[in-house]
Amino acid sequence: MDQVALRQGEGVPGDRVVGITKSKAPKSGAPFHQLTTNADLVHFQFQGAGDSLALVDPRTGGDVDLLKSPELLREFFGDQAEAVWRKDRLGHWDFDDSMLSIINVSTVEALSAKLGIEVDPIRFRGNIYIEAEPFIEFSWLGQGVQIGDVCLSIVRPIKRCSATSVDPQSGERDINMPAQLNRHLGHFYCGVYAQVESEGVISPNDPIATAERYFPARLATAVNVPKAPPAVSWPRPARVVDVVDEAEGIRSLWLQDPLADLGSLDAMLPGQHIALHGLTAAGDWRRYTISGRNGDRLRITVKRDSGVGSGAVHEVAVGQLITVSGPFGPETLDTQSPATFIISAGIGITPTLTKLKALADVRYDNPIRIVHSVRRWQELALWDEVKSLASNLPNCVATLHITALPGEIEDAVPARPDTQALVREAAMMSADIHLCGSEAFQSSVLSIAEQEGVADRLHMDSFVAPDSAVEMRPIPDSGPYSVTFQRSGITAQWLPENGPLLDFAEAKGLVLPAHCRAGLCMTCQCALLEGDVLPLIESSRTRERQALLCASVPSSDIVLDC
Repeated sequence: MDQVALRQGEGVPGDRVVGITKSKAPKSGAPFHQLTTNADLVHFQFQGAGDSLALVDPRTGGDVDLLKSPELLREFFGDQAEAVWRKDRLGHWDFDDSMLSIINVSTVEALSAKLGIEVDPIRFRGNIYIEAEPFIEFSWLGQGVQIGDVCLSIVRPIKRCSATSVDPQSGERDINMPAQLNRHLGHFYCGVYAQVESEGVISPNDPIATAERYFPARLATAVNVPKAPPAVSWPRPARVVDVVDEAEGIRSLWLQDPLADLGSLDAMLPGQHIALHGLTAAGDWRRYTISGRNGDRLRITVKRDSGVGSGAVHEVAVGQLITVSGPFGPETLDTQSPATFIISAGIGITPTLTKLKALADVRYDNPIRIVHSVRRWQELALWDEVKSLASNLPNCVATLHITALPGEIEDAVPARPDTQALVREAAMMSADIHLCGSEAFQSSVLSIAEQEGVADRLHMDSFVAPDSAVEMRPIPDSGPYSVTFQRSGITAQWLPENGPLLDFAEAKGLVLPAHCRAGLCMTCQCALLEGDVLPLIESSRTRERQALLCASVPSSDIVLDC
């Protein structure tokens, strides 16, 4: 568009003004045809504007307006297809507070460099495309941004679904974009949503500048919008408020979370981690276990090594902004356990602190054994805090092992811990075992736990950044199988051509929770009551007897709790 007039409370005129309902799906669920389920949509085109808007298919000559031909619309889109118009100058947006979407072309270019292929920015279907520093848009949350005469407030980052996996020209699903975003950037987000705060006209080549205006009320509304991604997952700008050198080559950063007052830390669990994004100009990211919390501030403690992540962290200065997301991670601490063993090595001490704090908060009085080891006393970090927390627990014993250079550390044992004896003792006490350290250290203890038959009570904290699988396995020629959606009271026969279970469910009229449709966000996970499913993608996060509907097919007759 050569220019567009933006008005308060509205989006680009005509954007999402009409939707086409999906076959057999109830209108109350707003289940419109979209690229996530119908990649063929890229071939249709709109002509005209306003009341004269027409939908045509250029492949058939492009001279018939499907919106004015209900019979032809149903022929293309199914028996229940109907055009649903918005007459209030609002669009069929994903969320009522998200009128405008902004895509930073420089961010897409950085992602293209990571993938080694050119990614068309149009794939992300933005209203406004900008050129700015890569990833800087995530630092604008809650802030005003001036584009020409218009002031916008940035209200939410945009979590991407599998619609971005569709090539906007060919209609082919050629890239699992949510998985690629997660692998290379550490989250599923690209772009930001905005609202109009002061009206005006914008045009190509208008300058962009952050405004000295903030809109906290917009953020407070955005984090509570039903079905919107929770604030904990948003990439957001955290300010470095303190830097502490804990030991030789080990540094802590205290980060102030701008969304803490809005609940981003409310569900934080001991032992969880946060992700740091955009640590380099190329967008590198890493995750680090939280070693402490004080109100809206989180601490990470990082050992310097040859990696780009630790190198970037050790160059950070007070006052700097770092994009973060989280906290993430499963609940591993059972405060009802008969005993708790915490075994760590090196920088693996970090989750010990939040776990001990949680045990102290519930006045845990069952036996606790803490065994930590380092090679040299110069590399010992946070041990004084561990001892202080341990002193507040009535039945806690903390032992330090320094294996090479003990120095003058009081009560340190100058030898490696006997991990086999520790695991056996834990087994005798029916204890939960918490383990954190290098991969080799964890593998060694895991092997012992398996020998002793207590691997199911072993909780391992990993420092490895996840590599998401980016392609789904082909659906095998199998079936037919009976699929029962128990809560919905629907039973139907599944065949391979029906696709993943989520597509099958929607074809039967069910409106189920779903987002990425790439096997990543876990939104569509559903309890498997009977039978078995075949996962189409590897996922370490899928719980036992749970089916990831968007990335699973039946391998027998099944019953699902949905």
